Amino acid sequence: MATLPAATVEVKVEDMTVGLLCFDYAYALLGDRKRAGKLRGYVEATIEANPGITRTGLLLPLGCKVALPEFVIADQGQQTERLWDE
Repeated sequence: MATLPAATVEVKVEDMTVGLLCFDYAYALLGDRKRAGKLRGYVEATIEANPGITRTGLLLPLGCKVALPEFVIADQGQQTERLWDE
């Protein structure tokens, strides 16, 4: 089991969404694109931790600060590896 620590990040690129921001943060910490992409509930937890963030629309404005909550990643047990999963 792993934990993503809480952090506050600033939007520094255009066309950033909450989902992409969460993915970028998780990928930076986990170093595994596939694992970061399969996180369930992290975007929802981030939206809950930032009341009013949905009022900005789909794209976050430049300079917007977003609080990313601490998130426990449940161990998914043994994963089946397939030849086409790369």
